[in-house]
Amino acid sequence: MMPLMNMKISESTEFKIDLKTVIGIIMLTTTLVGMYYTLEKDIQLAKTLPPNEVTRLEYELKEEWNEKMIIQLKDQVEVLEETTDILKEEIKITSAMIQDGTEADAMLDELNKKLEELQNRKPKTRVIVKEVEVSKKRKW
Repeated sequence: MMPLMNMKISESTEFKIDLKTVIGIIMLTTTLVGMYYTLEKDIQLAKTLPPNEVTRLEYELKEEWNEKMIIQLKDQVEVLEETTDILKEEIKITSAMIQDGTEADAMLDELNKKLEELQNRKPKTRVIVKEVEVSKKRKW
């Protein structure tokens, strides 16, 4: 068993710390105190600012933008559907004009099959519903 060392700290007790350690302790203490006061100042500033809330106007503007985007996408889909209808008719007309038993007939049949596959394919639709809390308080 190791004997316990009795050390008494008094006015005459000496201990040595090199200069680098003292400077490091001072810098660390200064940094922590500076961070504390900066944080206190930020907290006081945050207490004076009004709370950040989504206003009814912002909500309505987002809804209006969403509606415009949906209408725009619907219009684009309609244009694409009309384009496929026109292309299908062009293939029918072209195939009727050049059916002469060559390999062009097989290519036209293949194009017809691809168009039918595209037309029969159902688009993958996903509906995303997001619940938004709107306060009934009006700040007008």
